[in-house]
Amino acid sequence: MSYQVLARKWRPAQFGAVAGQQAVTRTLENALRSGRIAHAFLFTGVRGVGKTTTARILAKALNCHQGINPEPCDECVSCLEIAQSASLDVQEIDAASNTSVDDVREIRASVQYGTARDRFKIFIIDEVHMLSRAAFNALLKTLEEPPAHVKFILATTELHKIPVTITSRCQQYEFRPLPLAVIRERLEHLCREEGVEISDYGISVIAGVARGSMRDAQSALDRILALCGNQIDDEEVRAVLGVMDETVLAELVRAVADQDRARLVEQMRSLQETGADAANFCARFLQFLRNLMVFRVAGWNPRLLELPDSERPVLEELGGRFSELDLIRFYDLLARVATELKAQADPLLHVEMALMKLVELAGLPSLESVLGQLRQGATLPGPSEETEAPPRQQRSKPAPPAPRPVPAPGPVAETGQLEPPAGTAGDDVASRFLETIQRERMSLYPLLQTASRIEVRDKGLEIVFPASEGFAFSIVSRGENQDLLRQAVTGLGLEPDKLQVRLEAAAATPGVEDPLQDEKVQVFLKEFPSKYTLDRED
Repeated sequence: MSYQVLARKWRPAQFGAVAGQQAVTRTLENALRSGRIAHAFLFTGVRGVGKTTTARILAKALNCHQGINPEPCDECVSCLEIAQSASLDVQEIDAASNTSVDDVREIRASVQYGTARDRFKIFIIDEVHMLSRAAFNALLKTLEEPPAHVKFILATTELHKIPVTITSRCQQYEFRPLPLAVIRERLEHLCREEGVEISDYGISVIAGVARGSMRDAQSALDRILALCGNQIDDEEVRAVLGVMDETVLAELVRAVADQDRARLVEQMRSLQETGADAANFCARFLQFLRNLMVFRVAGWNPRLLELPDSERPVLEELGGRFSELDLIRFYDLLARVATELKAQADPLLHVEMALMKLVELAGLPSLESVLGQLRQGATLPGPSEETEAPPRQQRSKPAPPAPRPVPAPGPVAETGQLEPPAGTAGDDVASRFLETIQRERMSLYPLLQTASRIEVRDKGLEIVFPASEGFAFSIVSRGENQDLLRQAVTGLGLEPDKLQVRLEAAAATPGVEDPLQDEKVQVFLKEFPSKYTLDRED
């Protein structure tokens, strides 16, 4: 007996077995129970999400010899023939190879005759958007008012190419891309039934490559089984699918954080030698950046991250080395690169140059910050200063701003400062406060380091940000972050109700003209008023 691929062998035979499309299948089941059955259906959605499969199940439910039933028997002659695409009364037409008016005329002639045996004559037209405009026009009248014994089921992956005159005559159902968890669960069940031994990591990689398509996931598993048999290890999964280990991604991100261009080039050369696929690389890198962003804003949340606990130390290490703005810039750049890969003669070389750009983007100040410095009269380096400076890769990394030392908690003096208690003379509140935040919520730690001072005031803690750090101030001031700060303050023996987080007002510099009055700056602010307009201090 010839081998049957997994996508065909495990094709669902009942509505309840169609994965991830409960909204569609429940509606069709209720329509069959109530008898409110349309004469024409339009199934839309990306490839491999169950459109043709659902069309066949619907055809079986309509023509089952046990009667119209949302659960066809799969035993009668009609159900068996439809499942094998051999029924005379259910015709499956590929519109990609039957696009002309003459093909539609054959359908129009066929609907005038009764069924050969079953209850309905059903036409399943796949990839219906491939029909020519003339063919669509020829189908209009028949699609709107077919004979009572005729049903049409149209399926397409490109809804926008179908004329409105066709969609308005059909009952439309949208099939959505399948969630990663749904694909992973179905693959696990399939592997158990087939006796395949594969790790959770291997299942996750296959599900991720499928990008919402169950058929793509099953096809990828077929390729891996052809190489490995029923014993699959993680290295073989990566080799067949052209994806890389998360440790490689983490090492690339570390090289970007360290501004180590040589290490980036070495890593990319290794990927080229292993035959990594550029598209898969970009997709995995974008997912890695997304996980870093989620970790920074929401902490370790398994429901949002869908990662094993072993990945937590990596996120904790790398999440504090970039700001949210850095990650947004990285994601934007790599998303553009991913769309440009098909036009590149050497896609991995294109990706390599993009990673070099990430080094330049890391730590780049925001435009708001630069304008804030201009408001305070700061002088930005000119072209001559930049050319005389040593190359960026040779400069030493600036150390993060150290918080102003603050005495440890103890009896309150008249000055408002806390006197250090006995035995803790070398300890200070700011350092211990930052250590607590670093331990409890890593995403806040680098933001608090930008504060100009952290000091004790009247049994409370005052955190002051410079005017140029408005972004850090806005994040720290959020309600959920304030709750954490109060807990940390309480642990230091201070009063949480007296916690103050404020932003310094930008002071005008005597003798320096307001940069916002500059003609070029005014032109820029008029061009981008919604995002970059700055409120002036009175």
